[in-house]
Amino acid sequence: MIAYINNIAHNIKQGETILDFVRRIENKDAIPTMCQDDRLENFGSCRVCSVEVAREKDGITKVVASCHTPVFKDAYIYHNTDKIKNLRKNIVELVLSDYPTDKVFPEKEKKPTEFQKTIAQIGIPNTRYPQGENHFEIEKDNSHPYIKSDLSQCINCYRCIRACEEIQGELVLGMSGRGFAAQIIKGFDTNFDLSACVSCGACVQTCPTEALTDKFKTKTLIADKTIRTTCTYCGVGCQLDVSVINGEIKGIQAPNTAEVNQGHTCIKGRFAFQFYNHPDRLTEPLIKKNGKFEVATWDEAYDFITNKLLKIKEDHGADAIGCISSSRATNEENYLMQKMTRVAIGTNNIDGCARVCHAPTAYGMQQAFGTGAATNSIKDLELTDCIFVFGANPTEAHPVTGAKVKQAFMKGITGIVVDPVKTKLARLAKYHLQLRPGTNVALLNMMAHYIVKERLINKNFIQKYTEHYKVFKNHVEDLDMDELQQLTGVSKELVREAAIAYASANNAMEFHGLGVTEHFQGSKTVMLLANLAMMTGNIGRSGVGLNPLRGQNNVQGAADMGVQPHQGAGYMDVNDKEIQQYYAKKYGVNKMPVKEGLKIPEMLDAAIEGKFKALWIMGEDTFMTDPNTNHIRKAMEQLDILIVQELFMSATAEMADVVLPASSYFEKNGTFTNGERRVQRVNKVVEPIGNTKSDGQMIIDMMQRLGYDQPTGNKYDAAIILEEIADIIPFMKGITWKRLGENGLQWPVIEDGTDTKIIHKNGSFKRGKGKFHYFEFEESPELIEHQKKYPFILTTARQLEHYNAGTMTRRTDNQKISPTDYLEINPLDASNKNINEGDHVKIFSDRGSVEIPVKLSYLVKPGVVRTTFHQPDIFINMITGNVGDEYTLTPEYKVVAVNFKKI
Repeated sequence: MIAYINNIAHNIKQGETILDFVRRIENKDAIPTMCQDDRLENFGSCRVCSVEVAREKDGITKVVASCHTPVFKDAYIYHNTDKIKNLRKNIVELVLSDYPTDKVFPEKEKKPTEFQKTIAQIGIPNTRYPQGENHFEIEKDNSHPYIKSDLSQCINCYRCIRACEEIQGELVLGMSGRGFAAQIIKGFDTNFDLSACVSCGACVQTCPTEALTDKFKTKTLIADKTIRTTCTYCGVGCQLDVSVINGEIKGIQAPNTAEVNQGHTCIKGRFAFQFYNHPDRLTEPLIKKNGKFEVATWDEAYDFITNKLLKIKEDHGADAIGCISSSRATNEENYLMQKMTRVAIGTNNIDGCARVCHAPTAYGMQQAFGTGAATNSIKDLELTDCIFVFGANPTEAHPVTGAKVKQAFMKGITGIVVDPVKTKLARLAKYHLQLRPGTNVALLNMMAHYIVKERLINKNFIQKYTEHYKVFKNHVEDLDMDELQQLTGVSKELVREAAIAYASANNAMEFHGLGVTEHFQGSKTVMLLANLAMMTGNIGRSGVGLNPLRGQNNVQGAADMGVQPHQGAGYMDVNDKEIQQYYAKKYGVNKMPVKEGLKIPEMLDAAIEGKFKALWIMGEDTFMTDPNTNHIRKAMEQLDILIVQELFMSATAEMADVVLPASSYFEKNGTFTNGERRVQRVNKVVEPIGNTKSDGQMIIDMMQRLGYDQPTGNKYDAAIILEEIADIIPFMKGITWKRLGENGLQWPVIEDGTDTKIIHKNGSFKRGKGKFHYFEFEESPELIEHQKKYPFILTTARQLEHYNAGTMTRRTDNQKISPTDYLEINPLDASNKNINEGDHVKIFSDRGSVEIPVKLSYLVKPGVVRTTFHQPDIFINMITGNVGDEYTLTPEYKVVAVNFKKI
């Protein structure tokens, strides 16, 4: 089909508006706009985008708003006639009658705003209208640490209101009054700081004037350069455009062309970047002498480490040494860390937080499907009919994905949330199954029972593509629902309704997080979630699947690279002799270590026993983030040497014998892999701070001193290391630095560079057939051993403003917004202990105690308390325990037997 622009024929695309059509054929500026934003539903309020349209050449024209008028076959469009020019000038003239005259033109050394560009494009009219009597000379709102408002510059385009609603789903902004009295309000007409604003900055980015800005004036910066990179915080993997002036980062925007985040990001990605040049940054190597750190040269630090490690290896063997890698580091650095451990040191003692948080996901999905990664892409949210969120709180921990899920719930998509806490998503979901922490297996068995009982299974899928279903079915059919109702604390009728909703949906999509994995039965829970997907056929196509929400930015990548003691790069079994030979040949060595390595808790236990002598930690604050702090302290004090690579003097670094100052992700190249298997570039934005080095460079330097020359050369070059990775890991075969482009590739990537959006298509499981598993519920040993003395269950969680140990976010203004951890207690429990809002309590377990302020909350049930773990002055892991998942030893942070008393 064709339509005409100024009588010239062009092909049209289905679903295009006239605005889309003209801009695609001509350019972005062909038709000016004020209220339009590509990320928002077209609104049509300003009419600046008006055009003339006729149904035939030289026919009678009609003036329409091009932003929401569909282009149609044989339309004749005239977008720059005298009539349209006059109309646009008149509209702008009306707006300028209530707009500060000193803001019509851009200020010196500032980029023009969108509105200033529109004025320049249309032409500045002579303003014939009197200035509005109610023209706002409102006090500027500088209450928020990041977001500022000056509503005298507001043109009432509604874009901020719509962004808050349509992109973030918060409904914080609104319009009050009419005519000249109309103004934007925050919350119930308060300021930003007192409103429910989540500080995502979507309103700032869309605002076409400076009515809404941020403290960095990001929109109007004239940058020396703008570099696209990938966010360092959570597993969503947002793309960021970083503005640099005089070698310093001055602001960050979210690019509209990013497939992952489509012009949106959260408070951390957009605003929390000033940690990179904070005065607390480590800038020189440090060696501890007589209990105090002294500045050293790189050669001195390297020599100290080399001599210690070689002596330990000679006296005790390579297995007395171990390394902990980092999900904050790039794929290339994680790959090098595990390679150094295995090749240069000679042990499989390599672990990282990818196992600490999500190993049950990888293990459980490998047992069920053969591959331990997300089956689908986040974009499939647009194609699903039911969203099943189990043990995850993405609005806090994965904010951009959480906003998309929230939008879907608000638009009526069936939502099922399983969580012991009434989260934002739980409040919006149709079904909230608020179970007792630790009873995930029992609840999933209930759901499976009802799906079988209601005959909602997909027989064709089960028969063609799976095995062991009959054994599983026989077990769940005979379960006692009354008993499981009592165990979980969830009404069996509510579970039945949720199970029917999931199984009846044409497309049902599951997401799970640490509320699944950080449990004694974490791996079993993942396998039971896989059962639900297989028994209903919700796997291997668009809008369905099993999709873990990875915690840190590169949890997926660290695991892919072989940061685990039992599997090398690409998840190949290090116990297999053929695999050992494969790695040896690829690495150019005679042999590989043949013994499966130790996980972190096993390393710590071995250190206490005197069998483990040296620990090298890259970018992990193990002392603060792993459970049972006193146990960790005891283990680290027994080591002959503790080496830490870090940005800041973390709690773990304070215990080290050598501290190596690392460059931040802004200061190096590499790749991260997000939760949907998308490998994306990390591009160097600024030069390294002080005398820091990238983690990759440190490892290459040390490999050479330990007797192994990295074949790619002595300098860390991410693109070249990536070539080595692609040669070794089959599912990354077609990945190159150039092919990754701006939006990355989702593995598996075949040799020609074609990536994969959905895995297990048409039942093509890597293990052959999908395997059903059945497990009985088992109570956590933590509760069996301790709950009589410690009757409350503590469960831990993340806070939107912070990131794990908070070493980065605490050094930004995020700390002003969220300055402390607090303990959420149900008011009934608080009343029984005479505790009020804001009081401090001592919370204690069998391992220790900490003091923490109280927040009364009906979001948790009686008997359950919740806290976050970001602040070192509270150190909540003093009280968490050593119970872990049965298969992977992932710590059970979600079930801790505690008690508390008012201070």
